[in-house]
Amino acid sequence: MCPICKNEKNVIKRGFYRRPSDQKKVQRYHCKICKISFSEQTFALDYRQQKRWFNQSCFVTLCSGVSQRRAAYIFRVVPRTIARRVKKFGEICEQNLCKYRDQRAKVNEVEFDELESFIHTKLKPVTIPIAVEKKTRKVLALSIGNIGAKGHLKKISLQKYGRRPSERMLALKSMAKDLQTCTAPKARLRSDKCPLYPKLVRDYFSEATHYTCKGSRGAVVGLGELKKTIFDPIFTLNHTYAMFRDNLKTLSRRTWATAKRKDGLLLLLNIYAWFHNLWLDRKRIKIKLEVFTV
Repeated sequence: MCPICKNEKNVIKRGFYRRPSDQKKVQRYHCKICKISFSEQTFALDYRQQKRWFNQSCFVTLCSGVSQRRAAYIFRVVPRTIARRVKKFGEICEQNLCKYRDQRAKVNEVEFDELESFIHTKLKPVTIPIAVEKKTRKVLALSIGNIGAKGHLKKISLQKYGRRPSERMLALKSMAKDLQTCTAPKARLRSDKCPLYPKLVRDYFSEATHYTCKGSRGAVVGLGELKKTIFDPIFTLNHTYAMFRDNLKTLSRRTWATAKRKDGLLLLLNIYAWFHNLWLDRKRIKIKLEVFTV
């Protein structure tokens, strides 16, 4: 198919060429309507990449508790090369998550809550609503939004950065809107007793049943997300949060590998969410354009 006019009938083959980076033989094509030439590499994930050999290893490494700078050191590339991979991987993983929600069977049991982190400094906290399927622990939807600083940091944040508009409800609504596409009408939703959640469930899941439980303090073991209590009603969600913090360096507690921009952190969250779902399926961990079968 021609990348310009999207035509399929008037496209003919026009020889081959050897890719300089790995000497692979690539088919060329020519469009009779647009009069342009292109190749099968035009539609590939690694289009115009000179160091495509480490894409798969980079994808797994970023989801294994390794920072971007350390990944650049491991693969002997400059940090901006890793940053470009993060942008590309994040966009593709977001598309795959969207296709996964559209193609999978409707979910009957969902747990959701908010994970808190920060951008650049603890004076700029963000909230990360995440929804997880109870039975399989797969990530279904996530979002991100700015929130105000709390406690003794509130006054310092106001003096240094001024009042930051809260995006908590926008992030929750974005997560709920994505979750609607894969949730059964009469699903069972579980969360803690946050006062914002009942209205959110009524607005987006009017026929669903909402169960709430009292939140408890996190323990040091389990990175603070796994609880001290004997029985945790939303254990599946808290376990997933603990895995996010352990495997994404920017979410780890007491780390200096902080995210500098909200959109950059969202890219990393989408990358790990897709990796997490693949890992639970025990499929080959490979980043590609096609969505994996459910």
